Amino acid sequence: MKTRLGIFIFSLVLLPLAGLLLSGKEWSELSAGIPVAAENIAAILLTTLMLLGYVLLTNHMIKRRTGNSPMNIQRNYFLWMAAASAMLGWLLAYLNLFTASWPTEQGNPVVQLLLYTPLFALLVPAVLSTRALLGAFPGLLKRLSRGISLPIPSGETLAFSLVPIAALGLLGGAVWPAQLFWLLWIAPLLLLIALQLLWHKSTIFSGLKSGDWGRVICAALAGIIVGNFTVISYQMGGGNLISNLPNPLFAQFGYAVFGLLCLQLGDVVAENWRGKKRSNLFQQKKKFPIPVVVKPAAIKKH
Repeated sequence: MKTRLGIFIFSLVLLPLAGLLLSGKEWSELSAGIPVAAENIAAILLTTLMLLGYVLLTNHMIKRRTGNSPMNIQRNYFLWMAAASAMLGWLLAYLNLFTASWPTEQGNPVVQLLLYTPLFALLVPAVLSTRALLGAFPGLLKRLSRGISLPIPSGETLAFSLVPIAALGLLGGAVWPAQLFWLLWIAPLLLLIALQLLWHKSTIFSGLKSGDWGRVICAALAGIIVGNFTVISYQMGGGNLISNLPNPLFAQFGYAVFGLLCLQLGDVVAENWRGKKRSNLFQQKKKFPIPVVVKPAAIKKH
C-alpha cells in the first residue's frame, strides 16, 4: 500500500513538472495564466463547517437506515482517509497550476495551509459517506447489479495500457493545457487503477465483468453531489468560484471522476486494515503458563 501511494504521489508531482520543463516554460510563467480570485476567509470557513455538517448528517442517516454508524465502527479508517483526503486536495491544487481550470487565491501560504487543509480533509470522507448512504438502499444496488457485462482485459494487459495514457495526461497536460486538460484530470484515477492491477489487486471497475455497476455509479453520483454541495456552500459564503472550463458539463464530469478516485483511494487505504485482520488470524497460540509434566504410567505385571 505505501509503495503504491508513494509512486502515485511522486508521479503527480514530478511528471507535470517534467512536462513543463520539456515545453521550455519556466515555473514563474505558470502564475501568469491562472485567474486570481480574492481571498475570502469567511467563505472557506463556512464551506468547511457545511461540509463537516454534511458528513455528520450522512453518517446519521446511514445509522438510521442500517443501524450501524460507519464513523464509529471504522473510526481509524476515516481518520486515515481524512489525512489522505488532505494530501489529495493539495495534489489537485498543485495540478491546477498547470491547467488553470479554476481560479486560485493569492495570500500567505501559511494561512492558506491552515484554511484549506481542514476543507480538503473532509472531501473524501464526504464522498465515501455519500456512497455508503446510496448503498444503504438495497433496491438501488440490486438494479445496478444487473447491468451490461463488459469484457475487461486481464490485469497486466490493462495496466500496461493505462500507464502510458496516465503519463501522457500528466506530461501533456502541462505542455498543452488547453487541449489536454481533461486528460490530466483523468490521469490520477488511471494511474491509481494501473498500480492496483500491477500489484494484482482488484479495482473499483472489477465488478463490471459480471455486470455489477453499483460501486461505479454510486461513487460517481456521490462525487457529483459532494462537488456541487461544496461549490454552492462556497458561493453562499460570498466566494467567487468561476471555473475556467470551455463547458460547464466538464465540471460535473470532473466531480464524477473525483468520486471514483476517492473510492479507489479508499480501497487502497483499506488494505492496511484487511492485512492486519488476516495476520491476527495466524498468530501463534501462547503456551500454557504452568508447565505440565506427564509421567508414563507404570505397567502392572501379572
